[in-house]
Amino acid sequence: MLASVLESDIESVVKGADKVDYFVIGSGTAGVTSALELAKGGFNVVIIEAGPFITANHVGTSPFRSQPEIVPKIHGLVKYETAWVPEESFNCRDTNPYVSNNTAWSLVGGRTVFWGGCAPRFIDSDFDHWPFNYKEFAPYYDEAEEMIHVSGTAPTRPPFIRSDWQTLAMERLNRSGFKAMHAPVSVDTNNVANGYISQGFDSSVARLLRSGRLVQFGEKQGVSLVANTCVTKIDGENGKVTKLHLLQPSDGKRYEITPKNVILACGGIQSTRLVMSSGLEKDNDVVGKYIGDHIFVQGLMRLKKPLGLPLYILIHATQKMPFQVQIQGSFEADWYSPYHSTVWLDHQSNGLNVLFYCFGIATVEKNNRVALLEDMGCKRGGASNYCVIYDRSEQDKLLIKQMMDSMPEIAKQLDAEVIRIQENPPGSALHEIGGLRMGDDPNTSITDQYGRFWRYKNLYAADSSTWRNQGAANPYLTITACALRMARKLVAEKRASLSVSS
Repeated sequence: MLASVLESDIESVVKGADKVDYFVIGSGTAGVTSALELAKGGFNVVIIEAGPFITANHVGTSPFRSQPEIVPKIHGLVKYETAWVPEESFNCRDTNPYVSNNTAWSLVGGRTVFWGGCAPRFIDSDFDHWPFNYKEFAPYYDEAEEMIHVSGTAPTRPPFIRSDWQTLAMERLNRSGFKAMHAPVSVDTNNVANGYISQGFDSSVARLLRSGRLVQFGEKQGVSLVANTCVTKIDGENGKVTKLHLLQPSDGKRYEITPKNVILACGGIQSTRLVMSSGLEKDNDVVGKYIGDHIFVQGLMRLKKPLGLPLYILIHATQKMPFQVQIQGSFEADWYSPYHSTVWLDHQSNGLNVLFYCFGIATVEKNNRVALLEDMGCKRGGASNYCVIYDRSEQDKLLIKQMMDSMPEIAKQLDAEVIRIQENPPGSALHEIGGLRMGDDPNTSITDQYGRFWRYKNLYAADSSTWRNQGAANPYLTITACALRMARKLVAEKRASLSVSS
């Protein structure tokens, strides 16, 4: 029933498509951030989301967060299978290279409904291969942190975890050479007072609902949401996107829209898959390549005695240590899974276990790429219609060893010992980048620095598909800031054109 109030009817949108300035494909943080900024600038925007409306909040802010038997079922409603395989397996005829080994989700809000909440910035050197630098980008970080209420990054947003033990632990780590800090968590830590009610864990769907700009299509200018609708193909001709092909899986109905402008915000892999499936860049040697994901090492430390207070520390990456460590505890739980994306909310004073997650910067190799299964005679369609062919470089393998070797020393500073540690497979961090690479040269990139396609003047990518590489930080904040930067550019261009015409 709630969905019927919040969502717009697809047939109304199709009939009134000429009134829409931008169609945004995907409702995660890239899609909602860009849509809201465009609406603020006076544009009419429609978000098209393949998945259903499940929840108005992040699961960690919902009453379900303490229901370990329910949260996996929520994941199960909206998950789809993916596969990342090495080149050797992909070429092996005796092995099925399409066996799923990873999972992603499709729903209103996308992964922002399930993400882990840590929202640090990239460091200066992470932008070395981008067409702009940290100094230019920093103002968008400032705005994004304010927008999603990142704690601990401004005097008005104090750290989420504040305890004497956390302060002592950070001092110990810093003395031993690690750059430890309060984990910047996307939770509003302002006091509840004078009519202000602090907001919970950021998710794009909650942000869209709070914005006051969500409208039923045709009622007034703003952002309209069409859910349970897949964009199956994008047509392009003479340097312009000319048509969107839509499908509603629930009844099999198909629709076509002639858009003014289209923004891809499906995520690093899905935006790339849609471009490739549509044949928009089929003769481009860059499309679908330079795919990356964090090297993901996770482990468990056991304390010598209970902390009594919660712990959430971030060890920031440096140029000498190109990985980041999130340390969370203490718990009785002895391992992390995607179903525990808000496990830090349930600190247990008698727990002895401290979880750590290490995200390392993998090298970006051209041959790490997206392959469409339909091109190989496989009939899996939709969001699962791809396989990522991915090999670790020798440099990646050395970094994995460095990450693992550092953990005992970190544990020592916390009066703990490492009792379990493992490397997770490629793709499991769900921090994918690449496929629609940005740059200053149309011959070696797909988009310009703002995500505008070189070949299609009305097509843009707002998500991490355009990134040339990634830092060690969780990409959520940087995706949000990039989408804000792109939308701000489009609004500025509109204002400039109006100024000239007047």
